[in-house]
Amino acid sequence: MKRLLSVLLAVLMLSSMLAACGSQTSKETSDTVKLAVACPVTGDSAEYGVHFSVAAQMAAEMINETGGINGRTVEIEIFDSKNDAKEAAEVARLIGQDSAILATIGDFSSTCCMASAPIYEENKLVQISPSAGLIDFPQVGPWNFAITGVQSDDGPFLANRVLHETMGVKSYAVAYTNNDFGLNLTGFMNEEAESLGITVTDSEAIASGEKDFTAIVSKMRQTNPEAVVIIATYNEVANCVKQIRQVGWDVPIVISGSSLTDQLVELLGEDVNGIYSNIAFVPSADDENTSEFSKEFTERSGLAPSFHSVCTYDAVNLVCLAARKCGDNLTRETLRDTLAAYTGFDGLMGPVEFTEEGAVHRGSKVVQYQNGTLVALSEYMMPRD
Repeated sequence: MKRLLSVLLAVLMLSSMLAACGSQTSKETSDTVKLAVACPVTGDSAEYGVHFSVAAQMAAEMINETGGINGRTVEIEIFDSKNDAKEAAEVARLIGQDSAILATIGDFSSTCCMASAPIYEENKLVQISPSAGLIDFPQVGPWNFAITGVQSDDGPFLANRVLHETMGVKSYAVAYTNNDFGLNLTGFMNEEAESLGITVTDSEAIASGEKDFTAIVSKMRQTNPEAVVIIATYNEVANCVKQIRQVGWDVPIVISGSSLTDQLVELLGEDVNGIYSNIAFVPSADDENTSEFSKEFTERSGLAPSFHSVCTYDAVNLVCLAARKCGDNLTRETLRDTLAAYTGFDGLMGPVEFTEEGAVHRGSKVVQYQNGTLVALSEYMMPRD
């Protein structure tokens, strides 16, 4: 799998460089529109970069097949932010200085997005993230948008729809990455759980990239919770779950939707089965749109589609449709205004309509891994009735 990812990422980077070379001519003739994709192409989060890059290219090709942006061809250029805030800021400077780039799809984490936000605002350039769920990010300024939904919806969904309604548990222990993502999502979840009478028996902060969960698993087990929730990246989730099972603890496990990746399934093998989570997109043979997207994405990447690939696909489509609405008056500024006011978009992840701050309120489905595959246990619904 790692070799496959390395080869695929090399191809994607080469494609983006070729697109960049072509854009010098396109900039002069004004027959193209270039979108930047900022994502982790290298490093521990590189798989997420594959989801961003492949899905963005798929969306651009679909838009081009249907006339492009008022006859102009959409080009994608990929930038490696490494899921590092300092690197993301440097990438934002490079992107902002390229007047041919209309908008940025990315970055991956809320931390990277917020580090880049002042630079994008200085250059009057939209930054629309497929995966940043921290409500503080779009509130930083008017050039920031996030279509993933906000953690103030995601956390309560895990507590109410998954733990309370589906699993019926009265207590849980939680391990969360000690960063903005982990702290905020866990806080919203725990607050909702308290209102439902669910007890948090133990709460353990973990370092980003943590591999040894021996002490954490022991402490959580001693509190005798009815379930364990892990709010972390797929690498951390896999390490924690494996060590829970290695000590013979058969406690039910819940993870955040952002951890649902093909790599998680590969790392955990049989241990992935039974894990609960939430996500809006579940490929289904009964749904032509999700089925076709899933098949094509897998053929191109060798991976099953995830929350990140689907949100990226929707983000590129939304930006392009907003750009079409701008007509002959397409600039970075008119795109921002049109995007903020856009209504009626219904993507693979569901409808998108931005709040005044540039965020989206979303529902989800309760899902569970069964025989190595995600299965929807509910219909699409909001966190509460």
